[in-house]
Amino acid sequence: MKHSLSEFVGPLLELLPDERLRRVVPIAVQGILAGQSPVVAAMAQSVSRQEAEPWAAAKRVYRLLHNRRFTHVQLQTGLYKVAQSAVHREKPSYLVVAVDPVNFEKPYTKKLEGVSIVHKSTPPNLNGKARLAHGYPAITATVVNTRVPATTYAQWFSYTTDDFLSQNREVEQAIVTTRTLFPASQYHVRYVADSGLDDHKVFGQVERVQAHFIIRASHLERIVQVYNPRLERWETESLADLVSTIPHEGSFEAHFNHAGYTWSSNISMGWLLIRLPQTPKTSETSETSESAQELWVLVAEDTDEEGKERVLVLLTNVAIRTMEDAQQLYSDWRMRGRIEHGYRFDQEQGLDVEDMRVRTLERMRRMFVLVLLAAQFVFYLIESWPPMAVQWLRRLGGKLGLSTDRDGPYIVLRGLSAVWEAVAALTWLLVSPFPHEAFQRCG
Repeated sequence: MKHSLSEFVGPLLELLPDERLRRVVPIAVQGILAGQSPVVAAMAQSVSRQEAEPWAAAKRVYRLLHNRRFTHVQLQTGLYKVAQSAVHREKPSYLVVAVDPVNFEKPYTKKLEGVSIVHKSTPPNLNGKARLAHGYPAITATVVNTRVPATTYAQWFSYTTDDFLSQNREVEQAIVTTRTLFPASQYHVRYVADSGLDDHKVFGQVERVQAHFIIRASHLERIVQVYNPRLERWETESLADLVSTIPHEGSFEAHFNHAGYTWSSNISMGWLLIRLPQTPKTSETSETSESAQELWVLVAEDTDEEGKERVLVLLTNVAIRTMEDAQQLYSDWRMRGRIEHGYRFDQEQGLDVEDMRVRTLERMRRMFVLVLLAAQFVFYLIESWPPMAVQWLRRLGGKLGLSTDRDGPYIVLRGLSAVWEAVAALTWLLVSPFPHEAFQRCG
């Protein structure tokens, strides 16, 4: 496990300025996995007692977080190099990159550096609606069509600090950074996103880096132009009206799996070429600020268990000519859900990133990168180890051997934690045997 961990974080270690720092990063990632927590005291408990005491290990992690010889930027760059290694190993024909903002909650925090007011929908308030809470916003971009997730952009930020410009700027940085890591001359990239990124500016940002996008439409009231072949002209229509009248070109059966349940649904699809109107002229310039943009609208319809019709509207700059093209775009967009599963693994029953207990924004950013590394190492180990070894970890982590078992990352994480906790316990027994004599009674 130590060898696999050192091999996994190797691209990051090369960027650190000091050999001591290179030794501490694997210890920190190991501690996050063993303690299933980003709290330094919990991380230090897993250290072998033949190597160091918990307090000594904790001080090494604190120095890593406080060290002024480098910043979180080096750690982020190392994380991106790990992503490049993952992509180079698997060699997908093209990259599907999910870009997704997320809010992390710190419910009792009011005075930490940069604490912001964020929008949280999980868990909802007493009325079942989203609520406002103290916390920190973040954004990640992740390659989701590889077996091991590859993070190409990660930023933990604040709405109140001087270095924050806007969330749109962070989205643009995610798009540009990903394209820099995987240049257009070598990789085709498709960005997938939920309705929060349905924005003309985002469309333009993706096209400027010579990439494709598939984004769920949220502004169905927008006015678009559709081509009339009979009159040979573009006509103005509401997107909502077009969606309701697009004819189905075909259908197929899609399979879904969520929370241990599997079901199938018949998906009917139709598509249409549209054009977004030109940006109006401004008084400062005699030219339009942005030319008309041609997009394709993909409409996927199905019926839920109660007989209600569900409609998914996707916007893309990928040409749709056949049913196979439409199915591929739909499948690529569905992969976006994997980044949601990653957030759950980082936040909830996995590594509990929201529980980090450091006081400055710089240290939070460093810890955020370490947590992302720890989460990705679990997937790396599942893919790189022999199946029998992974199965052994699952059984150690509590796998019951039933057909209903879910062989996901959580049970492997518990197996990893059990191994490192056992090492800590056994080495402590060697250093300091249990005081049985203290229980002996005088006869």
